[in-house]
Amino acid sequence: MIFKSKQILTATLIVALGAAVAVNWYYTNTPEQKGEEITTQAVSGNLGDSLYVGGTTAAPVEKDKSTTESNSDSSAEYFAKAKLKRQQSHDEIIDSIEDIIDSDNIDSDTKKTVTLLLSDFQSDIKAETDTENLIGAKVKGECLVVINDGACQVILEKNTLNDLLILQITEIIEKNTEISSENLTIIEVK
Repeated sequence: MIFKSKQILTATLIVALGAAVAVNWYYTNTPEQKGEEITTQAVSGNLGDSLYVGGTTAAPVEKDKSTTESNSDSSAEYFAKAKLKRQQSHDEIIDSIEDIIDSDNIDSDTKKTVTLLLSDFQSDIKAETDTENLIGAKVKGECLVVINDGACQVILEKNTLNDLLILQITEIIEKNTEISSENLTIIEVK
């Protein structure tokens, strides 16, 4: 009896092994090896391409150099325009303050206050320029720093921001200005 049960068990294992090999062969072989007809739909396209209901494939979206250059140009254009607007705004404010200082209608206390305001504004402009240059050296790209009312905004190019850079920018701002990290905002251009 023991001899027959061993034979039945061996036969069952051989049949299961044969079935496993057949299933593996069926799913791993190409249509030509299985003897099936090859259609152009089954072979056309790339791995990962979408297949629409009509049988046509959707080619993957490729980033061509003109699109990348266009994004880079638009980013550079953004920074150029933003810096120009900032400079124009700074010039208008300085002109207004200087007009107030040069006016004969104000008393000496007001003149001192406005002169201190001009000095503070000029130191903010210098801090903007200095921190912008330092951050630009770390980023190795464009950046824009705006300091206003004890707060600082740093604008970077797209896809440049990471944790290490955030720490470096925070350190640069804290060392070169009197602005704490709570009043610091760092963003990327979209």
